Amino acid sequence: MLISLNVKNFAIIDNMQIEFQDGMTCLTGETGAGKSLIIDAIGLLFGKRASTDLIRFNETKATIEGVFTKLKPEMTEIIELNPDDDVLIIKREIYANGKSLCKVNNQTVTLNQLNDLAALIGDIHTQYDTQGLFNPKNYLKFIDNSEVLGLIPSYQENLKKYREFQNDYQKLLKRSIDDSQRLEFLKYQIKELEQAQLSLEEEGQLQQQANYLSNFEQISTNINDVKEIFSEQQLLDHLYEALSLLKKVSQFDERYDIIQKKMEEIYYNLSDQIGEINKLSKSLDFDPAELDRINERLGLYSELKRKYKKNLTDLLLFQKQISEEINLIENFDDLLLEAKTKMDEAYQETLKQANIISVLRQGLAKTLVAQIITNLNDLQLRNTSFEIIFSNPKTLVFNQDGIDNVDFLVSFNPGEPLKPLSKVASGGELSRFMLALKTIVCDKLALQTIIFDEIDHGVSGAIAFSIANKIKTIAKNAQVLCVTHLPQVAAIADQHLHITKHLEDGRTLTKISQLDNEDRTLEIAKMISNGIATTASLNLAKELLCSHQIKNGSR
Repeated sequence: MLISLNVKNFAIIDNMQIEFQDGMTCLTGETGAGKSLIIDAIGLLFGKRASTDLIRFNETKATIEGVFTKLKPEMTEIIELNPDDDVLIIKREIYANGKSLCKVNNQTVTLNQLNDLAALIGDIHTQYDTQGLFNPKNYLKFIDNSEVLGLIPSYQENLKKYREFQNDYQKLLKRSIDDSQRLEFLKYQIKELEQAQLSLEEEGQLQQQANYLSNFEQISTNINDVKEIFSEQQLLDHLYEALSLLKKVSQFDERYDIIQKKMEEIYYNLSDQIGEINKLSKSLDFDPAELDRINERLGLYSELKRKYKKNLTDLLLFQKQISEEINLIENFDDLLLEAKTKMDEAYQETLKQANIISVLRQGLAKTLVAQIITNLNDLQLRNTSFEIIFSNPKTLVFNQDGIDNVDFLVSFNPGEPLKPLSKVASGGELSRFMLALKTIVCDKLALQTIIFDEIDHGVSGAIAFSIANKIKTIAKNAQVLCVTHLPQVAAIADQHLHITKHLEDGRTLTKISQLDNEDRTLEIAKMISNGIATTASLNLAKELLCSHQIKNGSR
C-alpha cells in the first residue's frame, strides 16, 4: 500500500508531502485545485509516461516519490529487490530537457519494468476508463483467472510450433510447384554430365597422353640418337676392357679394387638402361587417330567447364548435387506428406489446448456474469440483463491468447434487447458497470492500492450512496484512494484529505490538509450545499458522518 507521497515542482504543486492510511481515503476540493494532479503524480509512479509540460514553471525538474509497503514476492522477478526490504520507494524525476529517470529503492529501472511492478501494486481508475469497455479486445483479461493464464504459455509454445510447421509446409508446397518446372532442366543437365563420364584421374591421364603424342617426333628422334651413340662408340665394350685391366691391377693395390667394383656397378647399370632404351624404342608407335580422340575428349572437358563456369572438382560436385536434387523432387510427395503431418499434428495439439482454455473461460464467464449482476444490483442497476457471448468466426483463428472472441451484451432497461455494452449505456451507467467490474477484478488480482478518480461523476441520490458503499466494500480488502465530489462518498471514508489552491507571491500553489472531524463536517456540508455551509447542510453532514461511524464502529 502507498503510505506516503512527496511531490515537488509538479504543475501547480510546489512541495507537497502526503501521508496515507489504510482503508479508504477521499480527496476533495474545488475543481482545478489539484486533486487529479495528485492522481497523475501517482500514475507516474505506476509507469505512466511523463511530459515536460508537468514541470512547474521556471523549474528545471519535477520529482515524485512514493513509499509503499506490503511487498509481493513476485516483485523480485521484475527487479532485484533485497528480500529483507519491507518498503518500496519509487521515484520519478522529469527534466526540462526531456529526459526522465525512474528509480526503485535507488536502483535505476526502465519504464516497462516500472509498469510491470506497478501492476502488482495497484490500479488507477478514472472516469475515462469506461472507454476500455468499448474495445472487446480487453474483455478476456476481465474473464481470465490464474488457471487460464497458467495454460497460455504452453498454448503459445504450441502455437509457435504450429506456425513454424505451417510455414515449412507452405514453402514446400510452393517449392513443389516450382520444382516441377525445374525438373526437366535438371534432367537435361544430369544427362549431359553423366554421359560425359568425367573424372579427375582420366583428365590427368589424357593430358599426359596428349603431351606424349604431340611430341612423338622429338621423342623418337632423341631415343634413336641415344641408341646410335652407344652403338657407334662401343662404349660398353671399352668400359668392359677397362674393368679387366683394373681387375689385374687391383691385386697389387686395394685402392684400384674399390674403383674397379664401383665401375663394375656402373657397367651393369648402364647395360640395363641401354637395354631398356632399346626395348622402349621398339614400342615407339604414333597413332594420329588416337591423338585426335584424346584431344576431342579433352575438348569435352574444357567445354563443360566453360559452360558451367566451374573447375572439374566443382563440376563433379555440381553433378552430385543435381542428382540429389532430382531425387528429392521425384520423392517430394513423401516430404510434403511428412511436413503436412507435422503441421496437422501441431494444429490439433494447439486446438486441443485452445479448447481447454475456451471451456475454462466459458465457465469463468458464467461466474463473472453472476458477480457483475450482483454488483450492479448493489449499484442501483437492478433491472440489468447482462451476458458474455463467445462468437464463433467462420474461420478459426489462433490468437496469442487463444481462439475466443467475446463480447459483453447488456440491457439496462426491461423489454430492451441485449446490445453491445458501448452502444447502450449512458456515462453514469458505464461508470457503475466499470465499478462493478473493477470490484471483481481488483479482488481477483489482490491489488494493494485502488485509486478512483471521480468514478462517481454524474451520479446523485441513492446511486451515490450505492457507489459509496461499493467503494467502502473494496476498501475492506485494499487501500482505496478516491477523488470525489459526492458528500456520500466523502462521508464514508476513513481519511479525508482536502486540496485547495491559493496565491503566494504571485504564484498559484496547491495545498493539502487532513481534516479532523469538525473540519470534515464543514467540508461535507459545503459539498452538500454548493460551497456554502448552511445549518441544514451542516446537520445533514453530521448525520452522514454519524451514520457511517455507527455502521462501521467509531473510528
